[in-house]
This record gives sequence, C-alpha cells and structure tokens, in this order.
Amino acid sequence: MRNLHGYGSMKELQQFVEVARRRSISAAAKHLNISQPALSRSIQKLEESYGAPLFVRNGAGVELSVFGTALYSRAVRILPAIEEARDEIAQLQGRSRAILRIGAGDLWGLVILPQVTRRFAETHSNSVVHVEIVDETERLQGLRDGIYDLAFGTFVSRQDTTSALRFEPLVSQGTYVYADRNHPLVGRKPVGRQDLFDQRWISPGYEDDMGPSYLGGQPRDFAARVDTVMHAVQLLRDSPFLMSASSGFVRLFADLGIRTVDMGDGAGMGSLQESGAVYPVRALEKPVLRDFLRLARQFAPETSLVVPAS
Repeated sequence: MRNLHGYGSMKELQQFVEVARRRSISAAAKHLNISQPALSRSIQKLEESYGAPLFVRNGAGVELSVFGTALYSRAVRILPAIEEARDEIAQLQGRSRAILRIGAGDLWGLVILPQVTRRFAETHSNSVVHVEIVDETERLQGLRDGIYDLAFGTFVSRQDTTSALRFEPLVSQGTYVYADRNHPLVGRKPVGRQDLFDQRWISPGYEDDMGPSYLGGQPRDFAARVDTVMHAVQLLRDSPFLMSASSGFVRLFADLGIRTVDMGDGAGMGSLQESGAVYPVRALEKPVLRDFLRLARQFAPETSLVVPAS
C-alpha cells in the first residue's frame, strides 16, 4: 500500500535499504527471497515516485546516488521506528510476540548463541529471536541502522569514542590451524614453519592475513575463499588444504572430522582477541534484550574457547 504522498510503500523502502546495504540487487533479492526482476521493478517504481535515480551502477553492483543517499539516511531511521511501534502495538493487543534481532559472527552464531537461545526460548514463550550470521562490518552497520537490536562478535572500532555503540567483552579466543583428520600434518609434533607455507589454504570469510603466530600477515597460497566458516569446513573435509579459524571451533569441528595442527610450544594459538556483545545504549530499554544479554553473560564464560591443540 502506497502512502498518501506517493513516495513509496513501506515494503519498497525496506527493499531499497536492503539493496543499499548489500550494494547489489541480486544479493538483496536473494536475501529477501524474491526474484531479481521483481526487486528491480520495485526500485524503479520508487525512483519514479521520487523523480530521481536512487542508485548508480558500478563494476561490482550498485551504489547510492546523491539522491539515494538523502533517502537512505532517513529511511534507516524511520523504518525501525515504525516497526518498533507496530510491534509494540501488536504485543499490547496480544497479537504478536516480542522480536529480538541479532547479528552474530560465526563463532557466536555456531558455538555460543545456540545454548543461550535455547535457554531464552524456554523462559520467554512470547518472544522470537532472529539470529543472522554476518561479518563485523555488516553487524555494526546493522546496529547503527536499526536492523539489529544486538550483535555478538569482535569490535575493532571500540576505541572510537564517537561511536554510539557499547562493546562488552565476554570471551577471549585464539586462532588455530585446522585440517582434515587424515591430513598428513595432523598428529605430527610439532609442524614446522615451512611445512605450513608449503600447503594450500582456505579462507573462511576472514582477511587473508589472519593466522596464528608467525602465519599472521604472511602471504599464503589460497585455494578458495568463501563467505562462512561452515562452507569452509565442507571444503576442508577430505582435502589437502589448511584453514585458520578461532580456537573456539575445536569441539564443533571435531564432530565434523576436522582437527587442529600442532605448531608446538603453544605457538599455534597466536594472540588472544576479545569478543562479546555490541549494542546501542538505548537498546537496553528493551526488557527482552536485557534478558537475552543476561543469559549471554552467564553462558559465554562457560564456553571453552582456548583449549590445547590435539
């Protein structure tokens, strides 16, 4: 339904914001679960209603035009406020449940949050938790835009005193080298530097220079780069490749036939990195968020993220 001024429906504005976030009509269409032509038509209708092009095409996809930037800066404030009002009214009328939207890194989404979410669901029958695994840039932008209420993961911008986001460290993690259980380097004690540089690697959605000890920042031969840790694990199984990832994945990966490579003398772990909850201070006004965060504080420290290599 279009508004009285003909400046686009809520749905069209939501689709516009999604395209702007992902800088790709095809990626946004996939996320929204609609066809690319349908999304293109929706954007075209919105552009016609404003009488201006909202996007310009580039080699990688699309980016906001000067007109689109003006609309985006307001849409990301208006849409969450309207959604919150709609949710609150529906909850007061007993027609819907409270919704908590969470953006999480791989470690939190796959290892820590499942038990937190299960406990939360057992005690909050009138609430629904939406967890999306996304990278740090998307998590933080989603918080600032009101797309997520809460995020879990690293926060490299925590020294930025101008940030409206609060970082609450909850765990520390190291970095290990992983391989298929039948890889020739698994079980060798220790594995030398050149042995590792002679291998081909898989990048599981991190920067290519991520790695423990002397591997960090060193060029390596990457066979594949993927967007998620679980995709990387599927490539790693029954392969001759290696992968660097959080020490917190040891137990999860072990169930999938993936083991750590022993680099000796504890050198395999690298420097520890803090990880935790990130949220706008105003978000603490939501009781459902405070309850979820309380459980995260309880369960996260009980998760062993730094364990001996095996």
